[in-house]
Amino acid sequence: MYEQKQTGISTQSLVNLLESEDEKARIRARKSLVNIGKQAVSPLLLVLENSKIHKARLEAAKALNEISDLKSISVLVKALEDPESDVAWLAAKTLEKFKKAAWPVLLNALVDHGSKSVFLQHGAHHILRKQKVEGYNDLLDKLRTALETGSVPESISPAAYHILERMKKTSGKTNHPE
Repeated sequence: MYEQKQTGISTQSLVNLLESEDEKARIRARKSLVNIGKQAVSPLLLVLENSKIHKARLEAAKALNEISDLKSISVLVKALEDPESDVAWLAAKTLEKFKKAAWPVLLNALVDHGSKSVFLQHGAHHILRKQKVEGYNDLLDKLRTALETGSVPESISPAAYHILERMKKTSGKTNHPE
């Protein structure tokens, strides 16, 4: 296998090391998983989504940030609500890189329960705060305003919904990521 030739240890063994008490072992495992790349994404997503160990989720989030694979978007959106703020922050930083590609999952989460989750609101605000996309800036401004602290939480879902609707209407047109 590719990863065994590169590191002498299987991907699953490296993933298991993310839960180690030994910080150096966790860091080495993360770096090896990053070197493996996209093949390591699925096991890393399982750690981020299911591990009870904060440091394992943090290392998985760091690795996913470096690998930057679009298939990690849905788990990263869930991780915005991680009880540990550093994990949620890294999830937001990674989603920010994906720009408009992350919108459908993020906006659907906001429509479904954005008015009830302060963590999701903060993460979404961080992700969207600097994004500008032609044809969406008016709606992005409304959503950012709704996400800001002190806004009426009930305005978040409709603002996110309107962006999703516009995306559906324009999906027949060529969309260029920015």
